[in-house]
Amino acid sequence: MKTLSRHSLLGGALTIIFFMLFLYFNWKSSTTDLLIASPYFVIIYFLIFNIGQPDISKQMREFVHLGNEKVLLFPVFLIIILFSYLLIYGNTPFEGSAGLFVFLLLFPVLTFLAFKKTKIVWSDFVVLLLFLIPATIISFEGNTSLPYKGSGFGSIYKIVIILATVYAFGIVRKIQDIGFYPVFNLKFLGIAIFSWLSFLGFVYIVGFIFGFISPNPFESFSINGIPSAVKELIRVFIGTALFEELFFRGLIQNMLAKKIGQHGNWQKYWIVGFVLFLLLALITGYSLNKELFWFPSIITILLFLSAYFIEKKQVSVYGVYTALAITSIFFGLVHYHAGSIIFVGLASVAGWAYGYTYLKTKNVFYAALVHTLVNTCEFLFVLDGLK
Repeated sequence: MKTLSRHSLLGGALTIIFFMLFLYFNWKSSTTDLLIASPYFVIIYFLIFNIGQPDISKQMREFVHLGNEKVLLFPVFLIIILFSYLLIYGNTPFEGSAGLFVFLLLFPVLTFLAFKKTKIVWSDFVVLLLFLIPATIISFEGNTSLPYKGSGFGSIYKIVIILATVYAFGIVRKIQDIGFYPVFNLKFLGIAIFSWLSFLGFVYIVGFIFGFISPNPFESFSINGIPSAVKELIRVFIGTALFEELFFRGLIQNMLAKKIGQHGNWQKYWIVGFVLFLLLALITGYSLNKELFWFPSIITILLFLSAYFIEKKQVSVYGVYTALAITSIFFGLVHYHAGSIIFVGLASVAGWAYGYTYLKTKNVFYAALVHTLVNTCEFLFVLDGLK
């Protein structure tokens, strides 16, 4: 219980800090909006900082497995949180694609409850994709931002999806090493900074070749802009990085590494992954820019070769770098929507940096930190043309 109290204390402290920042950045919002938003903010951020803590997760697993009906309590609570917020502002949560939300949120929990597994199976990936893809498409009438008319760090909807995912896969499915919890560790911080700086070094080399290094990156810098920069860092961390790193690193990379480890033959997965993603990289490159179609393919070859030679040197754990390469290229290719062949390639390399950080720390929060630093360093480069 002492460990449990210590973790709860850390989560509570972070919740208070973020809440103070929330009030600071939204002090111009109406009193009514802040009074409504505040309890929602405290509840969902306390859950973000606590639900993945190992000891707290263990307590929740023991509770929900006392009876099947208890498994649904948490997702129903999340539904009430989101729907009550919408209804307060006169928005219906049942129109259009939003009408599928209840089914979507309960789907992975009910699936894992009906089909209990101990090892990682391919159906776990199917459930994840069947949950993730609709989650990015569903939209609600009105606004789910906190506060409603202000400028928060992330929407209630996206945070509810994050919490539901950690609960379904970490608590109900009992997948290990998701790593969705904050922890202060200087070694982990050093790994994160190393990954970030390594990525920046690579981008500078590519930027020099393709000419997208900004000549005066700090020209518009102002002391007065520091509060806005801090706010942007938090917004990216909560609204983008945590969401993507949970799915790509905490789940896809993590489950794939475990699946390869179970099979025992990482070479087979390496060959299949390399052939498949090299083909996809060629198709993606050709569709975006016929003159530079080779760029995503070169990145794919570099990352898979790196994974291959590292795997050959492994003596105990196999498949983790193969999973890292596959997830990194996949992460880059889903950035096809950016419309830039260079951006897709750089996103794959960034995916390696995020995945490497996760691999060495087993913590999504540090991978999200690298993701945040990368996203907020775009001012160093002239990326508008790349997007």
